[in-house]
Amino acid sequence: MSDSDNDEERTQIAERLRAAREYMGLSQTEIAQLVGLPRTAITGIESGARKIEATELKRLSGIYRRSVEYLLTGCEPAYNGPEQFAFLARAINGLTQKDVDEVARFADFLRASKAS
Repeated sequence: MSDSDNDEERTQIAERLRAAREYMGLSQTEIAQLVGLPRTAITGIESGARKIEATELKRLSGIYRRSVEYLLTGCEPAYNGPEQFAFLARAINGLTQKDVDEVARFADFLRASKAS
């Protein structure tokens, strides 16, 4: 892989990381504190000027709730489970934890009403 290919790939990863941070509504300073890096390191990563370490990418993946594969390639990994689980995962994506808890309570309610 040539240097220009590496630069392009790093730029694409940087854009995905920036977009994920912005989608979560977090500042570079907040991310830096969560990851344990200086804000300037986050700026460098998001501009493509700084390489990202695997451990940093793993931490960012958890914070942004995106797979490492997505952050690296722009593609989500293929889902191997039952289709209804994939549907439910898509349905609750982006909900707050409070909303997810409410969905779980409703599922419990539906199970209980069928048992009656």
